[in-house]
Amino acid sequence: MSTALTTIDQENVALVRRVTDAVNARRYDDMDELFAPNFVDHNPAWHVDSLQALKRLLAGAQAALDFRAGLDALYPADGGRVIMQITFTGRHIAPIFNIAPTGLPITWTSIEVYRIENGKIIERWVQADTTGLMRQVGVLLPE
Repeated sequence: MSTALTTIDQENVALVRRVTDAVNARRYDDMDELFAPNFVDHNPAWHVDSLQALKRLLAGAQAALDFRAGLDALYPADGGRVIMQITFTGRHIAPIFNIAPTGLPITWTSIEVYRIENGKIIERWVQADTTGLMRQVGVLLPE
């Protein structure tokens, strides 16, 4: 069995890497060319019903948490999918979750699966440590 990446796999991985690059550079409008118009997001922590909503969510989170996304792993999977493991690091510099800024460093992780069709991201699934993030900024959670 060959482990060499196909050209399509390489293109899909490069496409998802460009998303991270755009987010880290806060160039959200660059995402317009990366996502399909009918993009669907599956994220149990946030309601995102369009690319515009995703860009607003990212901008708000970066304004509050001054984070960068560090790629821990990025690899292709069957069905035009790319799997990404990310560690976000930042600092709580503005209100989030109705909690005043603490100035403290924050870190959380996420596993994301992107489905690509015709060179555009059409669907994304996210499993992030949102609970851990909330604890770090001081949200009172049940024990």
